[in-house]
Formats: sequence, structure tokens, C-alpha cells
Amino acid sequence: MGRIENAERNIFFGIIGNIVSFILGFISRTVFIHNLSVTYLGVNGLYTNILSVLSLAELGIGTAMNYSLYKPVAENNYETIKTLMQLYKKIYRIIAIIITVAGLILLPFLKFIIKDPGNISQNELFLYYLIFLFNTVSTYFVSYKYSLVNAEQKNYIQSNIQVITSVAVLISQIIILKIFKSFMLYLIAGAVIGVVQKVFVHLYLNKQYPYLLEKDYIPLSKEEMKPIKKNITALMYHKFGDVMIHQTDNIILSSFINVTFVGLLSNYNLIILSVISFINTIFNSLISGLGNLIALDSKEKQYKLFKVYRFSAFWIYGMVLIVLYFMLTPFITLWIGEDLVISNTAILLIMMDYYFKAHRIAVNNYKTAAGIFDADKYIALIQGVVNLIISILLVKLIGINGVFIGTIVSGLISNFTRPFIIYKIIFNKKVHEYYKDSFLYLITISVVFFICQLIMKSFCNNITPVSLFVLFILVITIPNLSFFILFRKREEFVYMQEILKSYPDKFNNINKFYSNTLLKAGNKIRFIKNKKTVYIKKDITNKNKEAPLPNDSNKIEEEWIAIFNNLRKNTRIQILTYPEVSRKQMIRTNIYSIIFTRKLSRADHFFWPNGLLALALECSYHARKDIQDFYILKQYYDKWIQNGIPIVNPDHAINGYSLIYVHQKMKKDIYKEAIQKIINYLYDYPRDKMDSIPYRKNSPHDIYIDSIGMICPFLCRYGKLYNDEKAIDLAVKQIINFIHFGFDMNTFLPYHGYNLKENSKLGIIGWGRGVGWLLIGMVDSLEYIDSLNLNYNFLVRTFIKIVETVIKYQKDNGYYSWQLTALEGHIDTSSTSMISYAIHRGVKIGILNKTYLYYSNLGLQALRNSVIDGLVTNSSAECMGFSMYPQRYDVFPWSQGPATALAALSLDAELETIDNRTFFSSWKDFKI
Repeated sequence: MGRIENAERNIFFGIIGNIVSFILGFISRTVFIHNLSVTYLGVNGLYTNILSVLSLAELGIGTAMNYSLYKPVAENNYETIKTLMQLYKKIYRIIAIIITVAGLILLPFLKFIIKDPGNISQNELFLYYLIFLFNTVSTYFVSYKYSLVNAEQKNYIQSNIQVITSVAVLISQIIILKIFKSFMLYLIAGAVIGVVQKVFVHLYLNKQYPYLLEKDYIPLSKEEMKPIKKNITALMYHKFGDVMIHQTDNIILSSFINVTFVGLLSNYNLIILSVISFINTIFNSLISGLGNLIALDSKEKQYKLFKVYRFSAFWIYGMVLIVLYFMLTPFITLWIGEDLVISNTAILLIMMDYYFKAHRIAVNNYKTAAGIFDADKYIALIQGVVNLIISILLVKLIGINGVFIGTIVSGLISNFTRPFIIYKIIFNKKVHEYYKDSFLYLITISVVFFICQLIMKSFCNNITPVSLFVLFILVITIPNLSFFILFRKREEFVYMQEILKSYPDKFNNINKFYSNTLLKAGNKIRFIKNKKTVYIKKDITNKNKEAPLPNDSNKIEEEWIAIFNNLRKNTRIQILTYPEVSRKQMIRTNIYSIIFTRKLSRADHFFWPNGLLALALECSYHARKDIQDFYILKQYYDKWIQNGIPIVNPDHAINGYSLIYVHQKMKKDIYKEAIQKIINYLYDYPRDKMDSIPYRKNSPHDIYIDSIGMICPFLCRYGKLYNDEKAIDLAVKQIINFIHFGFDMNTFLPYHGYNLKENSKLGIIGWGRGVGWLLIGMVDSLEYIDSLNLNYNFLVRTFIKIVETVIKYQKDNGYYSWQLTALEGHIDTSSTSMISYAIHRGVKIGILNKTYLYYSNLGLQALRNSVIDGLVTNSSAECMGFSMYPQRYDVFPWSQGPATALAALSLDAELETIDNRTFFSSWKDFKI
């Protein structure tokens, strides 16, 4: 999922969460006011601010964590992620202890901070405070894990969990207030549900990121710790400054005015913060995407998107703050009464502060995404000091408004200084254009505010729901209309307009949408229940003929995804357990070995069937980006390495194919050493006179078709990624030799094998699974063979010809028989899954035309009908040798693996040709 898709999902769930929280919060506040005094509201807001001050101990580590994780997450470097998360876990536990100690030390001083608590006793105030302290401290034991979620641009996970918790808390608190009218029970309910939420988060994120539970991690070196320490040190200054700016107003108001006013202000803040949270959700959801943008794209593109980002902030925040200023007092009056309103001057100052904050959000978020913390670390500290000095001085001189003026003045320091930093460090540009736009935006907002002020006077005399609604329509229309007239030709507006225009297309004409998705993404599979084919069968050489889609494709895709999820779930289990040996079998084997004095043969859990399951998990992870697929894959190879990487026969080489993938992702030496052991084994293995690798040492001249799929893809992937042409040459020899010596030229179908010494072809012609092994071996090798290789054209031409031959034997229901030419023979899901997988891969790497997807889809539909509870049935049993094909059909990994891999390919949104190779509709069209 890309930046835009992640941002859309984050924004969508963030907005839904804010809507739900606002509605319930509004109801809860209404019930609170009617059942408890405003003083309790003041205590609630004050303690929230006090604990925010104590959270100073966090020192901005969370922000540093997010930034440190961007790169390893983007690179899927799980070892570094694991190390960083272990470090953050320790740090956050230390923070929790520090906040606990600091919070308890502050307890005796509460009586000096809370002025005029009314009829609330000191003991009650202490108990309330301890509950707040517990809620804050307990958060640090799980919150650090959200850093990984957010670094993956999956902020919506945190949003959804918080929304569910908020709903549960607010509903329970509303019930408690209505029945018991107790502030103590109100707080306890929130604390208990909060603990349940934290336990759930702990368990859920452990399941999502199981590798975090591993204890074997490598501590960061001094060099790796340097940038982290530098960022944390810088963020300490930012944290000090932010706390002094944003978390001290209520404390000053409570100490110099009274705690009741804090309660009155909290009613306004409930509305303001709820509305602003909607907008913040949009802009903050883009931070991870901005980090990705900065890491990957040019400075010109970054600057262009920054201007759009900033322009959007001006428009949205400007419009909303104008609406809030004119609507707040009338709304509060209608909601809870005229005696609970505050002065218009105070509201104007609050809105001015939010406007300047909004003007900073683009700069601050961009700076955070870029990891720039050190360059402006003193600015935050200066702001904090200025805020405290001005607020305390002015609150004594002019009262309440003095606190808000102090906040505005301190904020303006950032408005003037921070743009210099990002323009110089990120964009390498002069900052005058920024200030020019800032002045233009400020003049625009002022003029629109003045127009709305004139209109407001017509509605001030008599506040009714109708007049309030009319006022709302006017104050939301005037800013938007004004902004449109003034800025409709700006580049930023045109860019935003194009983005907004694209959204309706996603929801209009659903069939067209799915057709476009099909062509673009390479055929996301849709199935139908009545077992008919996905497409109408057509001549594969007809490139212009389009395949119609079935009805109810949304529902069908959901059904198929559910089936796929069950497939990979069982694949994960099988790769770690196959072959499963019962206790009865173990006893029988032991007795047999003793009686016949033979060496006990233990179950091989790293044999070729497991290699097919490994391939399936690699494809699944590539398609769905589910970390558990990769984790199980890693766990499988870790076990193999722990067992000493046993390699008894060439069959084991198939495990090396996906092991290379794991090594490329994790860069661990132990995986490279295991890969090297496999390649050395193959290099040293005895061969026949044509350099073909025999299946077994005790039959040194028997060449099996199975070996093509088990050995060649590993050799070619190894040769390509580790620059070893010798490996590719060896793989190419295996394939070419089999084409020359192992085929029946009348049918152009392969035998099971051949023996050059006896000059004989062995087994039957067209053994279904054997053909599957050959096609998999060829297609997964061709991906890594350079098109300039002298044998490349011949291999591609032959692959196409084999495919054209094979599809003639596909049954109308999509299956292939255990022997292709036995059209009335038993269906075989191993043949069907392997052949269909190879055809789909051929399209993906650009050696087959997309019309061939019809045949792989037909096979996949057939396999769907053979899936029971996530297991693929109707698979022929293991072959015992040439012409020894047991007619027993059951569940086996050689169907489970390729079927899961094929399903993953079909759901993979990245069906693109590799190296821009040309498609060929027929082998006859391929020119050497």
C-alpha cells in the first residue's frame, strides 16, 4: 500500500473516530454539567495539564522513535526494528518510573495549585489525582509499540483502538453519572477500561509483530546510537518548550483566577479541540507519508507538495476558526446557558492562537518528517520561557486575557523563525516567498473576518436554533467563497482540485472501476459461486478481445480473500510441522529399525515440500505485506540453521530460493552462510556426462524432471543477486539438457526423466506434476536470466511452446489430470496449482501475453472448489519413482504451497512486467 492509500485510510478512520468521540464526548459533557458542578470540570482539566507537565519526562523520545523507524521499516529491516523497539521498551519503562516518582512528590503541593475548590475536600483531590497519575503511567508500558505502527503509516490502527476505548469509557461514565452522580466512580470506570485496552493493545501488537518477542537482538553500536541521542537531546528542548507553552495555561488560570474558570473554559475547549482534532487528523496522518516522500523524492517535488500542504492548512483551518469564533458563544448559550459563557475577547484571542498554530502545522510536520530536531531546539525553549513570563505578568495586570496573549506572542516566535530552517535545510531556497504568502493569507483572513463580523450583528439580538443555523450557513459559505475567488488560479488550488476530482471516479460505475483495476493491477481474481469460469474462453492469440467480469465482484473478491487467508494460515502451520509424525508411527519406526538393524531415519522438516510452502509465504508476503508471513518464513529458516542446515539430496536446494529473499530483507550473515552451503553442495555434487545433476547419488545417471523446479530457480536467483554467472550457467544447462533429452517430440510433452548412459527416456509422458515442476523451474529461473544471455531466447520460446501445448489438456472445469493426456483421469490439484502458478508468473515477468491469465484463473477457480477449511484436497500422493504414481488423493504440501502462491499472485496489485520485456502471444511470434 502506497503513501496516498495509507494516508487515505489514516484520514478516514481518524475522522470517523473523531466524529464518534465528539458525539459521545458532547453527550457526556452535557450529562456531567447537569449532574456535577463546574468545579469538577475544572479539576478534570487541571489534572490533565499537570500530568502533561509531568510527561515532560518523555522528553520527545516518541518523536525520535518514529523518525528512527522510518528507514528500517521502509527497508523491511526487521533486525534493526527489533533492536530499536527493545531499546524504546526499556526507555519507556524508565520514563514510567520517573513520572510515578515525580507525580507522588507533587502530591503535597496540590493545595497551592488549586484555588477555590469549592466543596471538594483535599482527600478527594488527592484520590482523583492518583487515578489520573495511574492512567498516565500505565500508558507508557504499551504506547511505545504504536511507534512501529505509525512508522508503517498505519496510524488508523491506533485511531481505531482509541475510538473503541473512548466509546466504552464514555458510555460507562454517562451511565455512572446518571445513576450514582459520583466523580470518583466516573474516574475509576475510565481507569478500569483503560487497563483492559492496554492489555488488549499489548496482546494485539505482539500478534501483529511477533518478532518483537524474540530475545536475540543485537544492541545498537555507538555509531548507530549517535543520531538517536542527538535527536533525543534536541527533542528535550522541544518538549520543555511545548509543555511551558501548551500545558501551563490551566495551571496559571487555576492558581491566579480560580479552578471554576478552568471548568468554563473546558466547555469551549471540548468543542474547539474536537473540531480541530478532525483537521489535525488529516494533516498529522500525512507525516509518515511526508517522511517517505523526503526519503525518496526530489527536492522540487517536496517543495511543490509542501506548498500544497501549507495552502490546504490555511484554507481549512482559516475557514474553521472563523466559523468557531462566530458560533461558539451562541452555541454554548443554547446548550448549557448564558451564565457559562466567556467573553468574546477571550474567544478571539483563543482563535488567533489557533490560527497561528495552524499556520505552523505544515512547517512543524514537515520538519518532523524530515527528522530536523536539533536546528531549532532553542526556539522551543525560548518560546516556553516567553510564554510563562508574559502570561504570569499579564494575568496579574489584565486578568484572564493576559494568559492567552502570552501564548500568542510565544507562538509567533516559531512562526517567524522555523520557516528559515526548513527552507534552508530541506529545500535550499530563500524564505521570502513563505512570508509573502503568510502576509497574503493573514490579510485574506482579516477581510473575511470583518465581513462576517458585520453579518453577525444581524443575528446577535435573538439567539434561536433557526438563527444559529442561518448564521452557520453564512459563516461557512463566506470564507470558502472568498478563498475560491481569490485563489482559484493558484497552482496549489489547481493541484488540490485535481486530487478531489479523482475521488468520485472511484465510486461511480463499479464495473468500469473493476475493469480498470483488472487491467492495471494484472487481474485481481473474481470468482463466482456457481462454478462457472471467470472469463469467457477465447482464442489466446486474440489480443483485442476483452474478458467480461462476473456480477457481484465486490462480494466475490471478499469471499476469495477469505479463502486465501485460510490458505496461507494453513501454509504457515504446515511449513513448521510437515511432515507430522504421530507417536504410533514413531514407535513403529523405532521397532523396525531395531529389528532390521537399520539406522533410524528421522522426519525431514526441511525437504522439498517445505520449500514449496516457503515459496508460497514469500508470494503471500509480497502481495499482502502481512508481517506474520515473513516472520513464519524467517522462523522456518532459523530452525533449519539451528539444525545445522542438513542437505542430504539436491531436493533441499529448493529451500534456498526463498532463503535468498529472507537474506535480502534482513542482511544477516547466518542466512548468507546457509545459502553458501547450498550452492557449494550443488557445485560439488556429482553430475552426468552432460553436466546434469542426478536426483540421487545411488542413481547417478537418472535425471528427473523434478530437479528443474527444485534446483534451477535457486541457482539463477543466487547467480543474479550475488553476481555468480557460474550458477546461472549451471541452471541453464539443466533446463536445456532436459529439453533436448527428456521430451517426446510428437506431443511436445516431457517424460518423467531420462538416462543418457542407457539412452532411454523414463516414466510416462505428460505426468502432470512433473510438467508443473518443469514450468516452475523455467519461469522462476527466467526472471533472473539476463535477456542478453545466449540461451535466453531459446528458453523463452520453449517455455511458451510448452505452455501452449499444456493448456490444450486443461479440463473445462479448470483442472488438469494427474497425467495430462488422461482427460478422463483423476483430477490433480498439484498439477493444476503448479501449472497455473507458472503461467501466471510467465505473465508477471513479461514472457506471456496477459490473455494467458484466462488459463491460470481457470485453474485457480478449480482449486477454489477443492479448498476445504483452508486445505487443498485432491492432490495426488508422493511419487515413488519412475512410473510409480500412487492413485491416492489427499491434502499435501505440493498442492498447498503452489495453490497459496498462485492465489497470492492473483491478489498482488503489482503485476508488472520485469525489465520492460515484450509480451508474446505465441511462441511462433518469438524471433531469435
